Amino acid sequence: MMEELLRQILVKLDKVETNVGQFQSEVRGRFEQMDKRFDRLTNVSHKLTNVLSRLINVLSRLTSVLNKLINVLRKLTNALSRLTNVSHKLMNVLLK
Repeated sequence: MMEELLRQILVKLDKVETNVGQFQSEVRGRFEQMDKRFDRLTNVSHKLTNVLSRLINVLSRLTSVLNKLINVLRKLTNALSRLTNVSHKLMNVLLK
């Protein structure tokens, strides 16, 4: 009777040991998958950082170009205003 009980306990322990081994293997596999995904996410993050850096550079250059364009338009507006004033004065002289 005692031997049978010990044999049953050993069989159950073997099953538990097998299940623990399978569980460990599954956990290792999952961690390997997580590591691969993390590596991919890290690569994507680096690529996004590079894209954002380039975008910041482009936006900075665009801001510079727009500022230059604004200055040119201001000068053009001033020149047109002066031309309009001269034109009005000339019309006044011609109409007298």
